[in-house]
Order: sequence, then C-alpha cells, then structure tokens
Amino acid sequence: MTHEQAHQHVRPRSDESAYFHFENRWRVNASAADVWTVLTEIRSWPQWWPGLSMAVPIDDTLVPGSRADIQVDSPIGLKLRFGIELEDADPPNSVSFFADGDLRGTGTWSVQQTGPITTILFVWCVTTRRRSIRMMRPVASRMHSGVMRAGQQGLSRRMNRLVS
Repeated sequence: MTHEQAHQHVRPRSDESAYFHFENRWRVNASAADVWTVLTEIRSWPQWWPGLSMAVPIDDTLVPGSRADIQVDSPIGLKLRFGIELEDADPPNSVSFFADGDLRGTGTWSVQQTGPITTILFVWCVTTRRRSIRMMRPVASRMHSGVMRAGQQGLSRRMNRLVS
C-alpha cells in the first residue's frame, strides 16, 4: 500500500463500537532500509517505543500469518492487549496486518524515503467490545496521538544511536 492508496474502514460487528480511525506520519532521518530493519524487530519495540510495554512475536518470520502479541499502556493507565497477524509485506515499503483482542481491525504501515528522510504512514482502523475503551472515545485520538508521538521520538533516538 502506498501513501496515496485509499483505506477501507473495518465494519463493526453487532457487539462492537463504531470504528476508530487513526492516521499518523513519522519522519525520521534514516534510510528506509534501516527504518524497516528496526520496525520489523518486533521484540525490541518496548525498548524504544514508550507506551508499548509488551511486543512478543510468536515466530521470527515476516510472512503472511506471522503473529505477535502486543500490549499498549495508555497515558491514563488503560491497558490494551491485542494480537497482530501479518496479512502482507513488501519490504522495505509496506506491511498490512489484522488485529484481534481488545482491538479488532486492520493496520498498514507504508515506508517511503525522500532524500535522507524516511516517512512512515500508519493507518489504523479498529473496533472494540471493551466498554472502558468505548467510553474513552472523546479522548481516544489524543491518547493514540500521544503514544504515536512517543514512538516517533523513540524511533528517532534509536536511529540516531544506530548511525552514531
């Protein structure tokens, strides 16, 4: 999926919330290949991405069907646990995945390098059955943005250490 392709929203089931749709762009001063390497080292995410307290790959492959268990700790103490399953990957350009657990839906990451800067576009469209998460809808965008901002800063620091 390129930065310009359209996204299809996840359809909520009868016992789920309306979808939450998030788009974030990270810009880092590193090559797309180096960024891709760090992003695909799922086990290391909690080391550089504040807010992700757990990222455990079920296997160490990057093929359709590969899974990982993730836990995100929101800024207000709410923990979100979900699994991600790789749907498709085009290294080092894009990855798409399904999510299930506290969040259900789809995500895509598109990586594009322009000069020394690599831009990562994250599109995340999920629903939930958890009432506590549904009640957070008015502040969900701010909480998500905070976790993503911390991730961009963490990735930038990680990339700076790798090139130093």
